[in-house]
Amino acid sequence: NQGIHKIIVMKKYFVIGNPINHSLSPKLHNYWFKENNIDAIYDKKKIEEKNLQTIISEVKEKKINGINVTVPFKKLVIPFLDQLTPLAEETQSVNTIFKKDDKVFGDNTDVIGFSKTFNSLKIKNTKSVLLVGAGGAARAILYFLNKKSIKNIDIFATSMRREENLKKKFKFNRFLIRSTRLRSRYDLIINASSAGMT
Repeated sequence: NQGIHKIIVMKKYFVIGNPINHSLSPKLHNYWFKENNIDAIYDKKKIEEKNLQTIISEVKEKKINGINVTVPFKKLVIPFLDQLTPLAEETQSVNTIFKKDDKVFGDNTDVIGFSKTFNSLKIKNTKSVLLVGAGGAARAILYFLNKKSIKNIDIFATSMRREENLKKKFKFNRFLIRSTRLRSRYDLIINASSAGMT
């Protein structure tokens, strides 16, 4: 009696970061995999910077089908990728890694996600914005705010070391590390820092 054996190859996806316990991505993606009958699993993986090249090579070798990237690796992964999408190139920030045509690509979906959130708020005449944080997510938000021609943008971060890099790509007014120098009023305050993750 010849039976037909169906081999199910479970696709594997991860979100990588350090720390990573805060991430709700596995709950979200596994829910939609189940709802849409997709044979895939999504998990989170805490890694060290020294392991970036290894995990990206696993995408190249098809051991992993895709990776999402969070704090603090959104910029650090770039040297290990074959190509960046235009948005990842513009923001110099990668939050999505996938393989296509034998190349490992880095993409940035933070810009799209933030633009949808911003537009859903229906705020009229946004003139002054305080952006808290200066990492990968902040770069995507600055890209969007610059495209919207919002002129009065202050960045509040814990260290001045990222200011020069941001100045090369984006327009903003002030980079501050002391809360006493903040304006008394902003039309919008955006948290793009890791504060509140724990």
